[in-house]
Amino acid sequence: MLGSIRRVWRIVAKEFQISFGSKKTRIVLLFPPVMQLIIFAAAVTLEVQNVRLGVYCLDSGVEGASLLKSFSTRPIFKETRYFHSHSELKSAIENREIFAALIIPEDFSQKRLSPRETAEVQLLLDGRRANASAILGGYVAAILQNYGMRTTTRSDDALATGIVSRRWFNPNLLAHDAFMPCLICLLATTVGMIVSTLSIARERETGTFEQLLVSPATPMEIVLGKAISAVMLATLSVCIVTAIVILGFRVPFQGSLWVLLATMLLYLTSVVSVGLMISALSTTQQQATLGMFLFLPPAIMLSGFATPVENMPLWLQNFTVINPVRWEMKLARGLFLRDMSFEAIAPCVAALAIIAIFSFFAAVYMFKRRMK
Repeated sequence: MLGSIRRVWRIVAKEFQISFGSKKTRIVLLFPPVMQLIIFAAAVTLEVQNVRLGVYCLDSGVEGASLLKSFSTRPIFKETRYFHSHSELKSAIENREIFAALIIPEDFSQKRLSPRETAEVQLLLDGRRANASAILGGYVAAILQNYGMRTTTRSDDALATGIVSRRWFNPNLLAHDAFMPCLICLLATTVGMIVSTLSIARERETGTFEQLLVSPATPMEIVLGKAISAVMLATLSVCIVTAIVILGFRVPFQGSLWVLLATMLLYLTSVVSVGLMISALSTTQQQATLGMFLFLPPAIMLSGFATPVENMPLWLQNFTVINPVRWEMKLARGLFLRDMSFEAIAPCVAALAIIAIFSFFAAVYMFKRRMK
């Protein structure tokens, strides 16, 4: 037993020496995750901002001017342009000069002052940006609701009911608070996959694979040593990124850092094992890289990062059960935005443990087959 531990430790030490032996390798392992975190945090957002609004106002009354004032004071509208015909408005939307257009009819003020009539306005949105159009439509509906009027999509009952909204877990609806935990998970996945996928393939390409085969280490010990080193390297990157998210971007963390670290270690074990499977099947590092990119995009798309898993077809939801990224994404969001209970954590941990065990022994099996 002691001899096995020593052999595994020597493999771990060797992998660390390879990874940190040169300055270029150290930079590649540590600098890109931090750079990607900063770039993604600045570039990727679900908020709709800097909207160019077009206005075609046929009403000359006070109510029309008051409505336009309620739009101009909103910070989401970067610029307001006024048009004098439907054709000008249509051309501006087609050429992407404006993103939304508000048309106020000539009888708007008259109907607003009449207790028996309903004043309506028309909102045109550029459907080429479907998600942003839906979000902006909600913004405009809220502005009109606050202004005290009814849009054509709302009923009398909806307008007559007072609604007091309270948002749990993310009261200010800050996109960064919901997005950054997912980004930690994605960066951990990328680092873990890169380190593990190139591990065994690099041995074959550099001609040191035969030296591994004649060493006293068994296939289980070789794969375990490479897995431990890859998990430790990825964990170091995760700790740096998490510290930047919490301390640098001021994203509130509601759960336990120890629970996050423990679940991340289990998750990285499953991801690294998948990477070692790919590496064991590859002859060159180029093949290993292609195999990694064959795994990463579907795993990320089926993780619930961009769209909820519940919105996917049922057969696809069942398929995501074997995706480790899905479970860690759920854990990262839950631990950051709310303090997840043991009952909520347990199913995710159990799924990650099963995936990690299965993928590790599958990597050992693939390694043994390529030895023949």
